[in-house]
Amino acid sequence: MKTPRRKAIAPDAKFARMLTKAKQEGKKLVTDEITIIPPSTKDKYWTLRASFRNTPKSRSSRDDLGEVNAAYLDLSAELQSLRNGADGMPENAHQSLADVITNYIDQGGPKHEWRGKTPQNRTEDFSHLIALAEKQGLKCEDLNASTVRTFLSTATKSSKRAKGILTTVRTFVKWGIGTGYFSTKQFDAVATVVWAAPKGSNYKAPLSRREQSKLHFGTDDIAGGEVPTHDQVVAIADELQKHYKFGSALVHVSANLGTRANETLIYTASKQVHKKGLGNYVDLSEEVVRVHWQYGKNSTDKAGRVTKNNKFRSVVIPPVENIATQFDVYAWLKQRSKEALEEQAAGTNPLALIFPGPKGRVINLNSFSSEKMRPTLDALGMKMPAYYDAAGKERHMYRFTIHSFRDRYGTTAADEWGYSERQLLEQGSWADSETVRKFYLGTTDGTYESVRDLHKTRKAFKKVRKAS
Repeated sequence: MKTPRRKAIAPDAKFARMLTKAKQEGKKLVTDEITIIPPSTKDKYWTLRASFRNTPKSRSSRDDLGEVNAAYLDLSAELQSLRNGADGMPENAHQSLADVITNYIDQGGPKHEWRGKTPQNRTEDFSHLIALAEKQGLKCEDLNASTVRTFLSTATKSSKRAKGILTTVRTFVKWGIGTGYFSTKQFDAVATVVWAAPKGSNYKAPLSRREQSKLHFGTDDIAGGEVPTHDQVVAIADELQKHYKFGSALVHVSANLGTRANETLIYTASKQVHKKGLGNYVDLSEEVVRVHWQYGKNSTDKAGRVTKNNKFRSVVIPPVENIATQFDVYAWLKQRSKEALEEQAAGTNPLALIFPGPKGRVINLNSFSSEKMRPTLDALGMKMPAYYDAAGKERHMYRFTIHSFRDRYGTTAADEWGYSERQLLEQGSWADSETVRKFYLGTTDGTYESVRDLHKTRKAFKKVRKAS
């Protein structure tokens, strides 16, 4: 590929006179350890030469003072980078900030491992910073606290969103220290940045979904649980069925197998699809689902994208006798698997998906949440009161999400099925027990009733023992 021509940069008056004199006299000009050789009868180009630790460096330029100056600045910047690198300083600080961010995203982040939606999400996170850097012609050395604050003010109107973006930026700058783009001083400066609402705004940071649930749905007797009760699971399942052909089963399966949505949406009746890494096999003979893979950006995502925490697991399908809602998950999966294989043979469901989209493809979770789950929760009165971002835009949270059924599974497995900590971690693919306790063993609207029932049971048991 042809190298693009260097853009001319007009020299200041003094340097222009020095270059003109060198050309008129046909003599070399030496400045900042760079030797500048004017054109001659043998060579119509200017030549710029230097060396760093006995390694020659050079540039050439057409006979135009602006282009000669641009070549000089380019070679001077390279020399300075080499000197900085030798001194342990960021040798690539003169690089375009926008280009470095773009390359960072393209390479897959600091560890070259971003897949699925992560590159798209990081592109959205950095989009306003890239635009700012391009507009102002910023180099990596120009990144400072003020730049980041300006970027945040345009990137978001929410403290929660700002917190996520700042984490992303700090990770990027930390990577940039090791690769010679930024200094530790820049990281320290960026680390102090916090988002501030626009002047005059009445913005208040919203409570979390769980906190809002407790506040809005709580009463004197009920704490406003953040984990759906079994009755609420049934209600959501019945309502979702009105919006999606397999809505009821999707809710019950999710609540009783606990797989993540991006794992559940690629359940397949085909062992071959599973082996290709494009689906999680419903193994009826063993009464388990082989959960090895997770859904990527689309249904043709590369095979072998391992599920979160890199855990291959076989999630046991509970018998209907142990399911509080009495939905027979195994019987439904058996019938649905038969149908899915028939659809695959007919060409209408290529991956033999248990929960296909309208055209037989993998369902997009974001679209499903907005188009199916939200109307379902709206109809059940589970849309919480509005809060407002810093621009005054009305926003809402919902009492539950599709991920809440994983909460239900963790709570059921621990409280009702008696799973040990090891069994729970293995079946749910959680990172550690602390994560389970923090996020998945929450309260329901009936938690206080279970405490009351526990005491009644123990009281009755003691009476029986005393009588005997």
